[in-house]
Amino acid sequence: MKNAGLLGLLLISLIHSVQADPQMGNVQINFFSEELSIAYPKNMLVPLPAHLKEQDMVAFYQIMERTDYQLLLDALLEKKSAFMLNDWLYYDLMRRTVSAMIGAGKSSNIELTCWFLLTKSGFETRLTYLKDQQFVYVYTEDEVFEVPMITEKGHNFANLTSIPNSRKTNEALYMLNFVPKSAGKPFGFYLTKLPRLKSDIERKRFSFRYKEKDYEMEVDVDKTSAEVMNAYPFIEEQQYLQIPLSPSIAASLMPKFKNWTNGLSKIETLELLVAFTRSSFQYKEDKEFFGRSKPMIADEVFIYPYSDCEDRSALFFCLARELVDLPMIIVAFPDHLTVGVALEEEIGAAIRYEGRNYYICDPTGPVNSTDIGGFPYGYERSKFKIIGQYK
Repeated sequence: MKNAGLLGLLLISLIHSVQADPQMGNVQINFFSEELSIAYPKNMLVPLPAHLKEQDMVAFYQIMERTDYQLLLDALLEKKSAFMLNDWLYYDLMRRTVSAMIGAGKSSNIELTCWFLLTKSGFETRLTYLKDQQFVYVYTEDEVFEVPMITEKGHNFANLTSIPNSRKTNEALYMLNFVPKSAGKPFGFYLTKLPRLKSDIERKRFSFRYKEKDYEMEVDVDKTSAEVMNAYPFIEEQQYLQIPLSPSIAASLMPKFKNWTNGLSKIETLELLVAFTRSSFQYKEDKEFFGRSKPMIADEVFIYPYSDCEDRSALFFCLARELVDLPMIIVAFPDHLTVGVALEEEIGAAIRYEGRNYYICDPTGPVNSTDIGGFPYGYERSKFKIIGQYK
């Protein structure tokens, strides 16, 4: 009863403060290459008891509804639109902002505030807890890996709290018996394009050889792309191949390739592309270079000194989509990823899929070769799966 009384007094105090003009605070946020200044209403800084009970978490949400939270929410949504952020990057911006507002050492306030703002952003959320830790879950239809999940009534909920700060536990969590929005929209992890952030350009030189001719290019590499993807949650493998090149790389790379392939047949264009992806970069497995699994998008192949088959496939997929615009499939062997392209000509061993013949154009090897149409060396009899398609 004592605790309930304190919360009641707090609620009355906050209601009176909201009736007055809101006092605004301001935080400075480093968001990848951007330095942002974000204003927030100070009456969102709701104090919490040292040891939270269920009724405290519910009361927190109800109190927050009586603050001027919409001012902060509008600011975050404006940045989401301006920077073309997907849901994950929007949450990243939200969390950085809330953490700066509240300060270190107040994890419960941060989690509860993010839970509240995500719900008010229209997402279906759940809050779980264990001892003095809270975990924010959000409904998603996307496949994410190495992220704790719970399922409720056929809906999968991803633990957002565990992703940026590794707050994971094998113990059973308690779910808060309070659902503020039971029919919210799903949260998206997949990227359809890179965000529109300030570029951090480094010019790099690449070269390769095709049909006894040397090709050289200078590419304006945007290091912001690597920063965005460095701490990104692991998503479905084929999704990395779907993300187009950043504007800076596309602007410096594509005109050269369009000029080089002008007058070439589609088969010759594919040969030139595999010559580029096989021979312009150094090969090294993720675990050897990064010490962990690190799927790359096409941009990152230009940024890091080493890349592997998944990374080269992402780059080849992007280039072939622009330059030949033929149907493609993503072919996954047990420990190798490659790309098949639909051709009417017979140029090797075809993979028959949905009424078309696809021929493997392996972007990884052999180095200094241009052969296409055959299965990668050592995989001629291996089983494979088609994990993605471009029509």
